[in-house]
Amino acid sequence: MAGSEIIGALNAGSGFDTASIVDALVAAERAPKQSQIDRGIAQSESKISAYGVVTSALQSLQTAFSDLKDSSDYQWFSVSNQYTDEFTITATVDSEPGAHSVFVDSLASAQSTGSSYFSSADQELNGGSAVTITIESPTGSGSKTTIEISSATPQGIADAINAANLDVSANLFDLGTGANPFQIVLTGQTGADNNFAVTTDAADVTFLTDLVDAADAEIILDGITFQRSTNQITDILDGTTISLQSPSDTTGSFSVEQNVAPVEESIRNLVAVYNDVQTVFNTLKTPSDNSDEELAGALTADSTFRSIRDRVRGMVTNVSTTPSGDINYFSDLGVSISRTGMLEIDESALATALSTKLDDVVTALSADTEDQSEFGDSSRGLAGDASKTIVDLISSSGPIRTVTDNAEDKSAQFAIELEDLDSRMEAIRARYVAQFAAMESLVDQMNSTREYLKTQLENLPFTNKNN
Repeated sequence: MAGSEIIGALNAGSGFDTASIVDALVAAERAPKQSQIDRGIAQSESKISAYGVVTSALQSLQTAFSDLKDSSDYQWFSVSNQYTDEFTITATVDSEPGAHSVFVDSLASAQSTGSSYFSSADQELNGGSAVTITIESPTGSGSKTTIEISSATPQGIADAINAANLDVSANLFDLGTGANPFQIVLTGQTGADNNFAVTTDAADVTFLTDLVDAADAEIILDGITFQRSTNQITDILDGTTISLQSPSDTTGSFSVEQNVAPVEESIRNLVAVYNDVQTVFNTLKTPSDNSDEELAGALTADSTFRSIRDRVRGMVTNVSTTPSGDINYFSDLGVSISRTGMLEIDESALATALSTKLDDVVTALSADTEDQSEFGDSSRGLAGDASKTIVDLISSSGPIRTVTDNAEDKSAQFAIELEDLDSRMEAIRARYVAQFAAMESLVDQMNSTREYLKTQLENLPFTNKNN
């Protein structure tokens, strides 16, 4: 207990509540500096949080631009085919639009050869001795693989052939009829050049029955006959796979057409995301007493934020670094900024650009490039340049990191100042306590002197009423 508080507890001294007085005096000295530090911490934390929101908004915008920065983002095709029972068509980004006729004359097949028959999967073969099987694939090539099978059973033979990782696979089937219902069936790869021959050194294991002959597929495409070893034909039409299903009864047809719907969807998504970003930016820029948003106006006077807003606006207003034909700006696509700062779409202009000027659109937005690097100074088109700009803004060496690092440094410095303030206030409190204790002690001495003098005066002869 401080000296002044002890004196007060003994009903001595001045009788003032010196503890409360000291608290009030310390609080009065602390308040201005505390307010300044608290305001600085709040501003730093608000700036850090606000730039976190800015970074998140820019990342969403980068994703939207990324959907338009590669030439493959525009290579979408739709297939029209009424002959799916005979063939199916798969178009990729490398396909070329066009219409074609197809007649499937025959399908590619793989050789299938059956063994002799066995009573069970674990029937002992070759008198219990090992069985040697030699597979020549393809027949007559001289390329032979010899497999020695110590577990001389039908299942053991099938397992050993599969374990050899050849172009020939083995299956053991239970046919379900007769005294010997089990048969090993070997199957090769499709195509006439993938036939094979099998020999064994066991009298009770033979492969003599060709169930299916190896053969090539044959189709007539646009009047030209093609033979292929597979039913998945990828090397006739660039980027287009023709999957043969069954021989044709009549000539069929199919068409591959450019599909701009995904591109249009990406453009509309970019417009929506850009407008969402502008809404976020407007909130951070504009203070509002009526807003429920905690960060409203947090970056009102921030020059870095103002620069970022200008650069984001330039992403949709600048000329393309790779202009093409009539497409130089986003506005040439029908995408332009309104008086409110939001993007809006001219539906007619967008439809015209995508239907009649798609090649120019691809060049202006993507520079006809693929898998663009975010480094270097090459021209990337409108979408590629925008994506690169955002990468620069949010990078570890970009302006956002610089601002937030500075804010974090200031916040740390304010924390140190707050500790210093606590130390100073403790020293001030101790000084006030000492001063008040001295005062109370002096007052107590004066009171004691007063009481002494009063007693002495009362005891003088001329003041004693009894004399």
